[in-house]
Amino acid sequence: MLQKLTKPSTNKVLYAYYFLMLLFYFGYIILLNYRLNKSEFWSTKSTNNILTQEDVETIIRLGRWTNSFELMFIILFVLMSIIYFVKNRKDRKDLVVVKHYLFGNTFLFIGIIALSYILVRITSLPIGNVLEPLYLPIYIFLGLLGYMLWGLKKSRLGK
Repeated sequence: MLQKLTKPSTNKVLYAYYFLMLLFYFGYIILLNYRLNKSEFWSTKSTNNILTQEDVETIIRLGRWTNSFELMFIILFVLMSIIYFVKNRKDRKDLVVVKHYLFGNTFLFIGIIALSYILVRITSLPIGNVLEPLYLPIYIFLGLLGYMLWGLKKSRLGK
């Protein structure tokens, strides 16, 4: 099984992972922006601000879709983290694979944060909502990074 995670196939898996992460993130952003624009429309729809049952159902449905994309983003990150750290934690040769995963996620998160600040400037989305899918993955990522550094320090002291 571990031999299947050699460099060529690992790169393909990582590229597919990064593509899916970006796809889920942009899906979240598109739905969030659409929901915000619709809410502005609904708030100006009537003078009494009375929403119909259809409007309420649409609001709920858009909220569920937005939350689903955010959840898929987080679940994919957690699953890949488990795969890379659990499968490769004892085999020192595959530590390079974990390093590629960590460096790739670092650039992915920095890129998403940079894109988020650009999106906030060109849309009316609040920065907190735009960065929301990153909160949990970044905390987990920092924990995994600390765990890896602790493991490296421990292995060097043991030699």
